[in-house]
Amino acid sequence: MKQGYTLLELLVVVIIIAVLAAVALPQYFNAVENTRMVELKIMWGHQKNWAIGKQLSDADVAKTNESMQKYGLKYFTGEIVCRTQVSDGQPCFEVVFTRKPNAQVQYQITTVNNFRDLACIPAEGNLLGSRFCKSRMRPDGETTIDGKTAYLIH
Repeated sequence: MKQGYTLLELLVVVIIIAVLAAVALPQYFNAVENTRMVELKIMWGHQKNWAIGKQLSDADVAKTNESMQKYGLKYFTGEIVCRTQVSDGQPCFEVVFTRKPNAQVQYQITTVNNFRDLACIPAEGNLLGSRFCKSRMRPDGETTIDGKTAYLIH
């Protein structure tokens, strides 16, 4: 009577587990990043309803930046920035959310078109951030923001 498993049987089991892990882990990390983005989408929704079409004063920007810090985003830092105005009377302010530095996946989420859309900008040299941003891109979504490749996202 045979007892135990042969080396070949154990090797087959290890290979099957490795293949399953190689397929499942990227999906798991994407799901985790998606849940983290919910946090900033909620913040974006609050800011979007307030800011669309407004010419913000420096005091408004300072107050909003302060409130974002008090809000205490867990995975991102947020800041309102002024991009170059396209024409007179068009607001230049947008919000930039940056992943906190301790994350493996590094990217920025920024509002564009006066808070109406979101764009993902992968961090320079961060392959995971680039993959993440590209996987969220809309069909018409590749663009350039501040000289960096960005992807409009859903």
